[in-house]
Amino acid sequence: MIRSVIPGDLWGLRRKPRHHFILYTERVLAQAHRPVWFALRCMLEGNGRERNSAIYQDCSGIAVIQAQGRYGRPEQDVVYVATSGTRSAQMPSDYEVWYWLLERICQNASASHVQRIYAALPREHSELREIFRQTGFHTYAHTTILQLSGPDWDQRTTLASMRLQARRDHWAIHKLYGALTPHPVQQAEVRNARHWAMPLTGDWIGPQRCAWVLGPDDDLTGYLRLTSGPQGHVFSLMMRPNARDQAVDVLRFGLARLSDHRRPVYLLLREYQGELLTPAEDLGFQPLGEQALLVKHTVVPVRHMLLAPSLETGLEPRVPARRIATPREDAKPYA
Repeated sequence: MIRSVIPGDLWGLRRKPRHHFILYTERVLAQAHRPVWFALRCMLEGNGRERNSAIYQDCSGIAVIQAQGRYGRPEQDVVYVATSGTRSAQMPSDYEVWYWLLERICQNASASHVQRIYAALPREHSELREIFRQTGFHTYAHTTILQLSGPDWDQRTTLASMRLQARRDHWAIHKLYGALTPHPVQQAEVRNARHWAMPLTGDWIGPQRCAWVLGPDDDLTGYLRLTSGPQGHVFSLMMRPNARDQAVDVLRFGLARLSDHRRPVYLLLREYQGELLTPAEDLGFQPLGEQALLVKHTVVPVRHMLLAPSLETGLEPRVPARRIATPREDAKPYA
């Protein structure tokens, strides 16, 4: 039986899952996902644009899929997939149950006017990726998660002359994003200039974000965003190809702005940013894992012809002609 969260599910979610996946987004890396707390909020506030949960329960245990909303955008990220309890030979497999739950998650998202659902799947788990593919998801990019754990082979102390992002930089950042990002990725992410506004969170308990830019106002050469939470710091980087030699200085600038160096530091690089991988490794970042980025559109664009009314067959509208009165003979003409 597939349903929403009820109070009895909270105890089941507290148990150690038999089989689970945490889909690490930028937010989940900075702030750990807590399934019980997430389910409690879904139970109290209901499924909506900010959070979405689906539960499957049988005599042997429960399974759950949870999706987290993106603030200010009609989008959600699938962040948690798990099964608890013992499995018998007569019961369906975990992947079959997850397929049913994923369909319910998509239905709930559509009912809440969510237009896109994203999932960052581990690249090596082809079975999980097949479930998402059968539900209508498709891969649009791959990303590499790097963690600062090695020695600084660069051994320099220079910092890039970056400035804090201002409101006037939104369009320049979006123009930089458009110049560096392939068109299929842009079509999957559907970002606009307002996407780069700060802050990017409306939840006071969520991670904190700040960003810096490099270059003149109308032609930026670099962009660095930092997401900080209780579990770590996450950097996202964009650099023009002609300024890739400044990537190390830009990352060192960001590391110098960290308030707590005891927490892990991560860097997210897409597959089309391969030229930044070597500078990051020179600074001490080591690859931690690879992800396949998937998206499912819950709406279908429909085009309407603007000239359709004039091309439709039917009677033409009757426009009455104006009636002009005959001038009187004693009327005085204008001077």
